[in-house]
Amino acid sequence: MKIKFTNLIAMNKFLLSLALCASVAFSADMTITVTDFKQEYPQRNKTIILRGKKGTAFETTTNSNGIARVKVADGDTYTFWCDGITGEFDCGFGNTLTVPHDAGSGNWSLYYDDDHFELKGVNFATGKAELLSSSFKILETTVKGLRKFCAANVEIQGHTDNVGGEDYNEKLSQARADAVRSYLVKKGIAGERITAVGYGYRQPKASNNTEKGKAENRRIEIRLRGQPGDPCEGS
Repeated sequence: MKIKFTNLIAMNKFLLSLALCASVAFSADMTITVTDFKQEYPQRNKTIILRGKKGTAFETTTNSNGIARVKVADGDTYTFWCDGITGEFDCGFGNTLTVPHDAGSGNWSLYYDDDHFELKGVNFATGKAELLSSSFKILETTVKGLRKFCAANVEIQGHTDNVGGEDYNEKLSQARADAVRSYLVKKGIAGERITAVGYGYRQPKASNNTEKGKAENRRIEIRLRGQPGDPCEGS
């Protein structure tokens, strides 16, 4: 049996294929091969967590070739979680995979890009660059991610809706990107690793003709500049 599905969501791309070998067993030995979406380089030394609907969780780490091995319980449905510059994220992007009771072994290929994230939950006072306290949770996970991948350099990107005109929003988006950068630097991330750029409303992700679209356009994103490198020792 072979299961294959593709899901493209915003900046994150995901492709997962599974080949299961039938066997009478209570657990399944799985080999996972992980690369970027274009399959140009392996995702090295990345933590992969498989979380089952029955409450189980199985963790493994890819080697220098992007390959990981893990034993999981069969007869369960799993989601996939990976680590990145913003901390742990759903690298299955909402997809689930069921391992049948008769799956004794299998091979998974997981392809995802983790170089660009929207920091969902980072919010500001209306018309200002003042971070709301509700933003701190996601920013703290970003701090942890940047500490783990201590060679990673990033760009903080500020985006707005189109209310107030071009010049106003260019300045507001820059001020908000600067505020996020300042927060990360105060938490110990080296300033030379982080640039901040305001894009105003030049890169909308939704229509500015609706309130819902405007809310989606008011956002902070983080993009890797180059490769993240391997996790630092002791992280």
